[in-house]
Amino acid sequence: MLKTTSNGTQATTAIKFSLRPTAETLADLSRPIDPRHLKTRKQGTATLTYCPWNTIARHLHHRAPGWCWEVQSVQAVGSAVVVTGRLTIPTADGDLLHYSAVASEPLESASKAPAAEVAASSCLRRAAALAGLGLELWGEIQGIQTGFYCNTCESLGNLNIWSKTS
Repeated sequence: MLKTTSNGTQATTAIKFSLRPTAETLADLSRPIDPRHLKTRKQGTATLTYCPWNTIARHLHHRAPGWCWEVQSVQAVGSAVVVTGRLTIPTADGDLLHYSAVASEPLESASKAPAAEVAASSCLRRAAALAGLGLELWGEIQGIQTGFYCNTCESLGNLNIWSKTS
């Protein structure tokens, strides 16, 4: 963050936050998102309820201080763009929780935003859902699309609903 000093120069200031224990962070992420933060849209004949990516980011700032999002790849596959990304959440216990996801968007989409941008925001929402944030919007766990994995959940005992990958 840049801060302007009294003599008119700019200096970088650190953003301070407090890490929380792993169990507390995961419990907080698993709380449902307040319905007033959700939006709806029509897709074909269905009405979908979703949480916009920027609202997910705000919830991550509050519930998982120090989180980091990384788009790992953007590829054109046939007539679609495929984005893979990784959400990392540090905890006070020294754990780094990593959640990876994949999302795609047709290049000829009805969306006004570029296909890569749409896929990247969907990818962030999916990775956040793996951490528990907004998971209730995805329905049953068995209904979640493949392409998700958590590198650290295996060590979390009874919270292990995802398989570990290398």
